[in-house]
Amino acid sequence: MSGPFHSYRQWAEKITPQVRAALAGERDTPVQRPFTEAWLSYALFWGEPPLSLEEVIASADALNHDIPGPDEIAWAFLRLRKRGWLAFPDDDSYALTAEGRVAIEGIVGKGGVYEKMECLEQWTVAHPPP
Repeated sequence: MSGPFHSYRQWAEKITPQVRAALAGERDTPVQRPFTEAWLSYALFWGEPPLSLEEVIASADALNHDIPGPDEIAWAFLRLRKRGWLAFPDDDSYALTAEGRVAIEGIVGKGGVYEKMECLEQWTVAHPPP
């Protein structure tokens, strides 16, 4: 989290316009490292849906002890949308589709959080979105 932001809410408010613009196709999003999709997919999977952007950020931080930036979130969400795994219950929340939730549950298997995210990362690398 950069700048004078001291809470997930403040960070979410700051980056919401960038994430929304990327999802609307109004802003290019640079390619991120493969782990990013797995990390943010699992943050959506792990949280109680639907999640606000603030809750996605908090979940991601709890999982990986890192705060995702707007490009990381937008890139992962765009990939999830291409897979048909991202739902937008309303303008301010995000969730996995039933298909996405079932797919991720089948991919991650058993183990700890890091092992599950690693399995998901390996799967996403081997199966790029359409």
